[in-house]
Amino acid sequence: MSSPWQRFKLSIFPAKGPIYAAAPTQKVRTEFAGPTPPPPSYSKSQPDEKELPRITTTEISTAEEVRSTRKPNVFDKITRAAGSSTVFFVMLAIVVAWVILGLIYGANDTWQIMMQNGSSIQVYITDILLIRQQQNGAEALMTTLAEIQSRNATCERLLRQIPGCQWMETHKDQPKELTLNGRPIDDEVEESLYMVTGRPSRFQYVWSKMCHGTAKVLGSLYAYVFYWIGIFAWIGIGKIYDFSDTWQLYVNTATAVALTFTSVFLQNIQQQQEDNLEKCLHYALKIDAEVEHRLREITTDEKPNPIFEIAPRNRDWVERQIDYFADIMGSGIGVTLSIVVTIVWISVGPMLQFSDNWWLIIGTFTGLVGFVDGFVLRNLYCREEEDVNKQFAAVSASDRSLLDLLNVPVAEKRVEVRSLAARISLWMGNTLGSRWTTLSSVGLVFILLVIATIMKWSTTGQLLCNTPTMIIEGFLLLVLIQAHNISNEERGLEFAGVLKRRLLLNSYVHSLDVEEEKFF
Repeated sequence: MSSPWQRFKLSIFPAKGPIYAAAPTQKVRTEFAGPTPPPPSYSKSQPDEKELPRITTTEISTAEEVRSTRKPNVFDKITRAAGSSTVFFVMLAIVVAWVILGLIYGANDTWQIMMQNGSSIQVYITDILLIRQQQNGAEALMTTLAEIQSRNATCERLLRQIPGCQWMETHKDQPKELTLNGRPIDDEVEESLYMVTGRPSRFQYVWSKMCHGTAKVLGSLYAYVFYWIGIFAWIGIGKIYDFSDTWQLYVNTATAVALTFTSVFLQNIQQQQEDNLEKCLHYALKIDAEVEHRLREITTDEKPNPIFEIAPRNRDWVERQIDYFADIMGSGIGVTLSIVVTIVWISVGPMLQFSDNWWLIIGTFTGLVGFVDGFVLRNLYCREEEDVNKQFAAVSASDRSLLDLLNVPVAEKRVEVRSLAARISLWMGNTLGSRWTTLSSVGLVFILLVIATIMKWSTTGQLLCNTPTMIIEGFLLLVLIQAHNISNEERGLEFAGVLKRRLLLNSYVHSLDVEEEKFF
């Protein structure tokens, strides 16, 4: 048994081992009515013997499911709750209240610094939650795909036991065009997708459409261009303000408001995507279980589903350091660290007479750490998306192998050719997600810290730490929203393919004649 220290260490630095899962085994128990069961030699070829009526009962394996996922803890629940629409509207209300206070009492420097500090702390915490959200979502998705592969292995083994499902037999005739409930499979896929997500309320429908439209706008190349036009316009008026601290405060305040909105919005739409995908994959697993049950009913095979393992990707030294940082910040340690720093900051307030310089300290710390968090998050996103796409491709290949065995053709939609603007946005996102870009962000932070130290951590020195990092982080969040849009589009097509192949397989196995195919 591991020691408390080992368990604590693993909770912060979880071992990057394989992801594995075994689908719950569907067990079929056949009971014969009558005083005695038929002898082992009983078969339909014995016409003189009367077949007794059968009672079939189904059981799901009672053994604990074999999965690599850990049980969600309190921090995971907080992460999920933070992605709710309620939290988004609360943050929006706080920003509106801040604007109203500025209109009433005047938009002075303290008013602006309060917004910058509040935004820095909020974005810092949101970045921590986004890292945890990304890690949890990728792990859950990969585990579900491993479960699908586990059941696929069983289904292929069971199909090969059925004489009529051998390749030579199924390919004697033309490819089979299957239907479900008398309708084409494609129509059934569309209806199933609608049924899985459920009928939304009017508010949910309008909110979903607004989120989708806003994400499309914020994640577009045009939003990128507009953002940098605003930054260069601010640089252009710098001479008018003699490049003063007030001039720096203006752009910091503007980017702080943008950061607060885009960070909570990103977490909200990410959670929406995860919730929908979870429902969809649960439905696909339900159909998978029906397929397995039918095949076990035909073959009377009771061998458990195998464990399917997804090997961890190979990481270089830089990626390992990024993962260590993400594991710390994406855990309760990251939140605890922010609380401790905040308490220390408040405690030194009287010593610094609660001056503007004191107000900037907390914003400088959270801003610099949050800046690195943003690049770490983008790097994690790129790597985990690559891994998930590979596993979806592996599931597709496994499904197609099964359907090819049965001579069942399957055609699926592909991602449309992206526009030039979309390709440029994608290239920028991939560049910012590079491990070397993440490493460069750490180097930039050290340079800014040296400059602030030389300037004795004056107001101007701290603003120099805040301003470039806030500008870059604001742009990075737009890039992350664009990455979400691409992922959302790909996941929709991938799941539609998974569902269609499951429905085809389900239709085929339920069209098999048990009396002809079953053997004892």
